[in-house]
Amino acid sequence: EQQSRIWAVVVLLGLLSVVMLARLIGLAVQHKKTVSMDRDVEQLLQRLKNVTEQRDSVNSQQCCPSGWDKFGMKCYRISNVLGSWNKSREFCFSQGADLVVVDSKEKMDFISRYDSYFWFGATDVAGEGMWRWVDGTVLSLDNPSWSTGGPQGGEGKNCLLRAYELNQFKWTDESCDTITLGLCEQNVIK
Repeated sequence: EQQSRIWAVVVLLGLLSVVMLARLIGLAVQHKKTVSMDRDVEQLLQRLKNVTEQRDSVNSQQCCPSGWDKFGMKCYRISNVLGSWNKSREFCFSQGADLVVVDSKEKMDFISRYDSYFWFGATDVAGEGMWRWVDGTVLSLDNPSWSTGGPQGGEGKNCLLRAYELNQFKWTDESCDTITLGLCEQNVIK
């Protein structure tokens, strides 16, 4: 009986040793995987840095035509021809551009550098109160750039104009036949 107890303790200690050895091996493998993952993450971060540098290099090589201002991947210019919304859009087309579409706060901040009235590329001619940019995207009526809380004009005022209100430029709906300038936007030249 004494011998069977000793034998049971030996077997139990042997099993415990095998379990501990397996756990140590598991920890070693896990550590190796962690080190390998850290190395992989480091390589991916280096690749991202290289791609970002290449992108920035390509962007800096792209430019705008003379007389145009670059912002991001677009070029901007106030037309030098007074005209209606359609006439301003035709001028932009003749320059390989279109009237500007405002799709970010950053772009709106950039546009604020222009100190004049001008046409934007938005209209509700297709459906009263359904404002759309010339690229087809919807223009929100609750955008804070609108003067007096949104468009006010009704059927006679269907084009988006930048106007001066309370010491700042705001958007207003205006008759598309109003004579003013347009702000043109085009992609940068590669």
